[in-house]
Amino acid sequence: MTKTFALPLALAASLGLAACAEAEQEAVEADAEEAAADVEAAADEAAADMEAAADDAMAEMDEMAGDVEAAAEDATGTEDAEAE
Repeated sequence: MTKTFALPLALAASLGLAACAEAEQEAVEADAEEAAADVEAAADEAAADMEAAADDAMAEMDEMAGDVEAAAEDATGTEDAEAE
């Protein structure tokens, strides 16, 4: 008679553990998905920041090139000769 009760109790306990394990697995998967979304958002933000920095650097380089060109024209008198 003890075996009659032991088997269903063992089965009920294993089903309970399996249900807990499944819930834990779902929680881990949700955490992993959230972490992946956070990483993706951070990567997108970093890429946007890098693009903005590159644009700023290019604008500075264009400005400096204009300054160099103006200085070269001043030094050689090229601008005055073209105006005449």
